[in-house]
Amino acid sequence: MTTMSKQTDEVLDIFKQLNKIPSFVSARILSETNNKITIQSVWSQKNLERLVKQKFIQESTFDTNLQSLVQNFPIEITSELMSSISADEKLKAILREVTVNSKTKQFIEIWDKQHLMKSYDLSVYNIHEDIYNESTFCSFCFSLDNKQLLYIAEKKLPKQESYYQPKPESKTKTDKFENEKELCQGTKYIYRPDWGEQLIAKHRSIVVILNIKEDTLVPITSIPDEYFPAQVIWAPDNNSIVGVAYKLKPRYLGLYACTNRESYIFHLKGNDFRKLTTDGLSCTTPRFSPDGKYLIWLERDISPAHHHVHRLMYLQWNIVKSSNILVNLIKNYIVIDHYKNFYGLYNPSLPDRCWSNNSKHIFLSTPQRFNIKSYIINLETKNITEVDNFDNSSLSVIDVKNNFIAFINVSVIKPPQLIIAKFDNSLSNIGKLCFIDVTKIFNIPNIENFINEQTEAVYNTNEPVKNFNFTYFGTKKAQNQSTPLVVALHGGPHSSYCNTFHINYALMVCLGFGVLQINYRGSTGLGGDNIDYLLGKIGDMDVADCVKAVNLAVNKYPWIDPKKINLYGGSHGGFLCAHLSAKYPDKFRAVVMLNPVIDIAAMYSSTDIPDWCCAESGCSFVKNVSNEHENYNELLLKMLKHSPILHVDKVKAPTLIILGSKDLRVPPFQGKLWYNKLLSNNVHTKLFIYDDNHSLKKDEVEIDNIINSVLWLIEHNDK
Repeated sequence: MTTMSKQTDEVLDIFKQLNKIPSFVSARILSETNNKITIQSVWSQKNLERLVKQKFIQESTFDTNLQSLVQNFPIEITSELMSSISADEKLKAILREVTVNSKTKQFIEIWDKQHLMKSYDLSVYNIHEDIYNESTFCSFCFSLDNKQLLYIAEKKLPKQESYYQPKPESKTKTDKFENEKELCQGTKYIYRPDWGEQLIAKHRSIVVILNIKEDTLVPITSIPDEYFPAQVIWAPDNNSIVGVAYKLKPRYLGLYACTNRESYIFHLKGNDFRKLTTDGLSCTTPRFSPDGKYLIWLERDISPAHHHVHRLMYLQWNIVKSSNILVNLIKNYIVIDHYKNFYGLYNPSLPDRCWSNNSKHIFLSTPQRFNIKSYIINLETKNITEVDNFDNSSLSVIDVKNNFIAFINVSVIKPPQLIIAKFDNSLSNIGKLCFIDVTKIFNIPNIENFINEQTEAVYNTNEPVKNFNFTYFGTKKAQNQSTPLVVALHGGPHSSYCNTFHINYALMVCLGFGVLQINYRGSTGLGGDNIDYLLGKIGDMDVADCVKAVNLAVNKYPWIDPKKINLYGGSHGGFLCAHLSAKYPDKFRAVVMLNPVIDIAAMYSSTDIPDWCCAESGCSFVKNVSNEHENYNELLLKMLKHSPILHVDKVKAPTLIILGSKDLRVPPFQGKLWYNKLLSNNVHTKLFIYDDNHSLKKDEVEIDNIINSVLWLIEHNDK
């Protein structure tokens, strides 16, 4: 057996071990009955033999003192797209996708605790297209009386046909007339805008009510056509709805990972549609308090950065119709209860249930520097209290019921674990909770030999923003200069590494690499000013931060081999891989880049987020890219100035490029351009193109690209 074959076998063996660790999907706390409480969690796990993810439910039962009683065997639910349990927990609705007679269909099923009560083949009703199940838009909730189910679907438009479409001659004149009055001849190939990357075919949404008693589907038609409704919920009167309305523009801009699209919180009662928020904002995830007296939501100002710090807003329902700020935008940080620093809210969503029993406290989580932290916010005093974590891991609120709180606890070194705690507002420190394990910890192989350590980096300059951070994940100790390092670069650029588990990085560490995750300036969780400071400086400031982080890590961890420093990143992380390998050609041993941004000027005309190209290059920010305020030539020159393609001829490091052929965010020609330039310069390179989008998360795609990435790094560091 060759050396490479042995290495491949070792990679596959460890990869199989890591894939036995399930990924967390969701969790729900069920009501107390007979002094018992049940936590129902949903997980997914790759089945490598079938090249699919299998989804399953796990139920765990505790007494009211949170002593474990029973844990049942998992039940597979792979065909379920969404589910919802009624407030009284008597009914469960399931959206299921199945193939019948070679056709994929959606069904809504209504179950009680004994049997399947009703099943609706939605294609029979011919009311709408597919129901949305993406978190950006979706809704799926029972009315308080259990008689109706509220959801969002793609609006059904008249059938589009070309001017000549052969039809059966046997049709009667009446049949022909009835069919053709629903046709739009000559429109088969007309362009219909959608919301771009990972939200294709989302053209126009419609709110629908399923009347379970009468077996009818009733579309709501009183929302003005200029809005795209999403995330609808029932109002406390059980007869009106509240939701998010995206303002439709002549040109849709990509919405995935972009929180700067104009949207409103609205209230619809009968035909009375009212906006509850003002212009110039992006709003999301409205949530009512248990007593129905308060409505909260998250919002941010519409500004150039695609993700930014948010406000938490509230209003008193049916009393005062002006909103109030609970948590404001944080430019740097503020000091909260118990002298903790708080850097603002960055999660673009709230848990479905996030309130204490008395409707006075809100529980939520958000990235903070290099972790995810959880907070308790007092509605009356506006005090913010950090939930004390028992270690340096990330802690996220998942569900709240009767003052029981379900959390996910996770780190780069520890896969997700579901834990639970009981909230007691009588304590002097309400953030000091007693956590109980719901699920066991799945350890990665040889975990005792690894560390997860964060470092704060600060420039000794007069710059207004001069701090960032990085995390080292890898061996605790080894011989000097014996460990190759993978420098991991996140995309966005306005996102962050938040001390969460990634199977690709775990695999690298298990195979002997150290991993350095860098939150360069412009990352989230560091204050709003930190985000804005990167605008117009990409390719310079973020590159400088990455080089500084590498140098600090090499000095801090003497076992890192400075001659075996590698780069790994996707999207803007791929952009940084390109810049770093070109500007520092002798510093990096090998490169893996996924869907990299290479030429911003060329990308501008083909991406679903052309405003990103303007904003990050320091051009004038425009809310509608069809109305540029700058000379077009000057615009392109600014974009080109920040692009790594200008430096490609300096690259020496062997480079693996991984692309998705259906990527709408960073079109695949960007990576191909880099590949062809490296080929012409005789730089060792390889290109993989998968039938996937920007995320490269299809089951068989993710498996293949992770293994190929790791083998590439091994090949070029095993010398």
